[in-house]
Amino acid sequence: MEKLPDPNRRQSLMNAVDNDPRCPDDSRMTDLTRQEIDAKLVAGEAKVDARLANFDTSIKTGFADLRAEFADLRAEFVELRGEMARHRAEVRAEMEKMRAEMHKGMTDIVKWVIAVNLASVGALFTVSKMTEKPPSPALVQPAPIIITIPMPQLAAPPAAPAPPN
Repeated sequence: MEKLPDPNRRQSLMNAVDNDPRCPDDSRMTDLTRQEIDAKLVAGEAKVDARLANFDTSIKTGFADLRAEFADLRAEFVELRGEMARHRAEVRAEMEKMRAEMHKGMTDIVKWVIAVNLASVGALFTVSKMTEKPPSPALVQPAPIIITIPMPQLAAPPAAPAPPN
């Protein structure tokens, strides 16, 4: 159930708003004329217009400052971009030099490895021939001795002896 406001209390509050004897400014408000209201509105508009103009000026100067800073940044960026291009070219040249040196080094290493391997094979072959033991004399048969005697030439063959009777 809703409670309805007391109409007597409402009336007493309305009378008490501007009739407090303790307040010195309890006089009634005077009625304003149209000219006074227009003057106050014009003054308010002038204040707002002044503030907007001030705000507009600060925004424009702020943007001008930003444009100047961005122009400086763009100039620095262009300069840095040029430096980066130069450094990139220098780095590429250095990399090409290093690549050539590495290729030469690898070629030298391959040559040395092949030379060392060939020398090792030759040394092993020589050492194996030097350390080969001759066969023992007991196992080796002496070579046969061949003596050739010249034979005199005979005129006729000797006659056969007579058979014994």
